[in-house]
Parts: sequence; structure tokens; C-alpha cells
Amino acid sequence: MPIILLFILILNIVSIVLMYYSLGDLGKKEKLIYIVVGTAVMYIITSIVYWFSTRGIEVTEVSERGKDLITFLFVPINGIIILPLLAKSYSKLKYGNLDKSVFLKRGIVLAVILLIVLIIECIYFKNIQQEVVNMLNAQENSIEQQESTNSVLNETTNEVTNQITSTIVNETTNTISNVQSQNTIDNVVESDTANDNVLESSNAIN
Repeated sequence: MPIILLFILILNIVSIVLMYYSLGDLGKKEKLIYIVVGTAVMYIITSIVYWFSTRGIEVTEVSERGKDLITFLFVPINGIIILPLLAKSYSKLKYGNLDKSVFLKRGIVLAVILLIVLIIECIYFKNIQQEVVNMLNAQENSIEQQESTNSVLNETTNEVTNQITSTIVNETTNTISNVQSQNTIDNVVESDTANDNVLESSNAIN
């Protein structure tokens, strides 16, 4: 991001310097007015083109943040393409070195060039917007798939855990029951044995 901002700053400086020197010997005040008005017009035109490029595309928070970055990047680019040439012709017109009709023809040619550039930029802006939307949709789908996978894994884990727990409980219960049954049988056998011994002793006494 700092590199992009530095690049934008350099472009703006280049645009201003080119306009300043293209205006020739005009006064500083007139040069300043031309630079401010020209830059403002380019900003308005570029913003309108960007707005047109977003038609039919879902505007997201990311694209809103990118709007200023793209706009301030292309304002000096458009300015460098058109404004210095127009400034040079304007300076010659002011000093009588250029006929008004010639100036108007040059203005029309520059307007056509600007229109072609803006159409290209509009298509470019639209593609950027669509790529941003596609990227966000892909991320959203990835998150949904991850959540679905986690849900399935959790359900499977719970089911397996329940089955293992049920099996352990059943086996433990069966083992306890078997032990209790064996103890009962052993007690009965011992009781019968004791009774038999008592009877045998009684018969021996008699």
C-alpha cells in the first residue's frame, strides 16, 4: 500500500508540473486556476466513470474502500494524457499564436481521445469490481463448506463416541451381571455342600 500511495503522489506531481510548464508565460494565478480546475474536472469525470462501472455489480465494503484508491490513481493519469496538451494550446491561444478554430479542433480531438480512454477505464474498473465480488463469494463459499465439514465431523465424532460409550457400558454391565451370577451359583453350591456335610455328620452320630 505505501508503494501505491507513493506512485499516486508521483503521478500527481508529474501532472501538475507538466500543466504548469505547458502554460508557458501565463501568470502564476492563471496557471494555478487552470491546474485546480483541470484536476477537479478530471476527478469528477473519473468518479462518474467509476460509478458507471459498478452498475449491475454488488457493491461491497472492499470495493467502497478501493474506490478512492482507484479514482486518485487514474485522475493524474487522465490529467497527464489530456491537460498538458490542452494547456499548451490554451497558452498559444491566449498570446494570439493559435487560431480559435484550430484550438476548438484540438479540443475536440483531445475530447475524443479522453472518451476512448474513459471507455477503456470503465471496462477495466468493471473487471476489477467483478473480480473482487468473485473473490468474496469464493471466500464465503469456502467458509460455508468448512462449517458444513466441521458440523459433519462433529456429528460423526459424537455418534462414534456414543457408540463406544454404549458398548463399554453394556460390556461392563454384562461383566458385572456375570460376576454376580457366578457368585450366586458359588454360594448355592457352597450352601449345598455345607448341608450335605451336616447331614453326613448327623448320620454318623446316629
